[in-house]
Amino acid sequence: MRILHTADWHLGHTLRGHSRQAEHAHFLQWLVRTVVAREVDVLLLAGDVFDSANPPAPSWRLWFEFLGELKRARPALQVVVIAGNHDSAARLEAPRDLLATFDVRIAGSIARGADGRLLTDDLLIPLKDRSGAVAAVCAAIPFLRSSDVLALVPPPAVDAPAPAPNGDYVLPRPGEPNAEAVAAAASDPLLDGMRALHAELFAAARAQRRPGQALVALAHGYLVGGALSELSERKVLGGNQHALPLDLFPADCAYVALGHLHRPQQLGGREHVRYSGSPIPLSMPEREHAHHVVFADLDGERLEKVWSLRVPRLVPLLRVPERGALEPDAALAAIDELPPRDADCAEELRPLVEVVVRLPEPAPGIGERIAQRLADKNVRLVRVEVVLTGSDDDTGALPRGTELASLSPEQVFVRRYARDHEGVPPAPLLAAFRQLLEDVEHGGPP
Repeated sequence: MRILHTADWHLGHTLRGHSRQAEHAHFLQWLVRTVVAREVDVLLLAGDVFDSANPPAPSWRLWFEFLGELKRARPALQVVVIAGNHDSAARLEAPRDLLATFDVRIAGSIARGADGRLLTDDLLIPLKDRSGAVAAVCAAIPFLRSSDVLALVPPPAVDAPAPAPNGDYVLPRPGEPNAEAVAAAASDPLLDGMRALHAELFAAARAQRRPGQALVALAHGYLVGGALSELSERKVLGGNQHALPLDLFPADCAYVALGHLHRPQQLGGREHVRYSGSPIPLSMPEREHAHHVVFADLDGERLEKVWSLRVPRLVPLLRVPERGALEPDAALAAIDELPPRDADCAEELRPLVEVVVRLPEPAPGIGERIAQRLADKNVRLVRVEVVLTGSDDDTGALPRGTELASLSPEQVFVRRYARDHEGVPPAPLLAAFRQLLEDVEHGGPP
């Protein structure tokens, strides 16, 4: 059986006001072709389908059109989707019963029945191989906020499970990577609750699966050892800055498909525990790494092979300069080298550009000058980042015990200049400050 693992689509995402709709549509069309060409049996989507809890209408349309095209292209394909921290579980689950008739299973939340038992019908999903036989059981674990965990596992029941005989729940020994973080997590009530929920769900999964069937996990969250991407993700377990331990997923899992981190990676040296990463860069720093979908080939209960396929990028993301920062004149000269506006290029397909400018001295209006210079270039401006070159020291060189009131306004001005820029204020700037100060103190022109 062949599984394709993807996550963190963030449909509806905008980058500083620039729509990513065309890029998402391009990825989804590519994904349909890939599923067919690579003869995929199961598509796992590990959360953050949408960028917000209330996605715009075009994003919903893109989602449903994709599912329709996918099922028409490969009717036997199974799709399993969980909610991420950006998704609204209720909205994602709203068409659950309808989509289930097309073998699209959605797990947005976890609940208990009147008898207190975990409701597992939408969490434990049989996965069939291309012959139609059940080849695996997927434990689909949607993102849970702190309140969800505490409601599902009341305080009296929040004790962490004892280590299982097969070694499923074994913490790293002191000195091993992440040992301190995992040990601290072991005494956290919320993480104890997560342990209890995972243990209960995987016990139910083992009771359901038969010999020869693999155990697969699908989850969304920040796990210990995962590498974050700048400006995109947070360490979340609800509203808390938690990292989940790897031992939430037992050793008999053949494959663990994770979502939340946008950089594709395996965790803890375990080839079978993977973040697929996002299919498109969702922040400017993410332009530097490739974006993939991950394939997991199963043979009976075991993982035969894990491999990935790079997602083609429709819209380039540019940085001027590629590394570091340029002073204003050099930045403007670099902008002049960019290709001129192409009238045949659709607006949403123009490259997105970020300009990083270094200011050894004040340069009023530099942002506007850069935007104007880019107006006739074949790019869309994301932002102008200003890098100051001073000491970045709020106290300057004040001796210990010196009060601000003991300094003259000019001394404060000079120290503030040194915090943001190199050297001393230029004579014209200092003269302008003195004139302004005199006008304020003695009354000058209105």
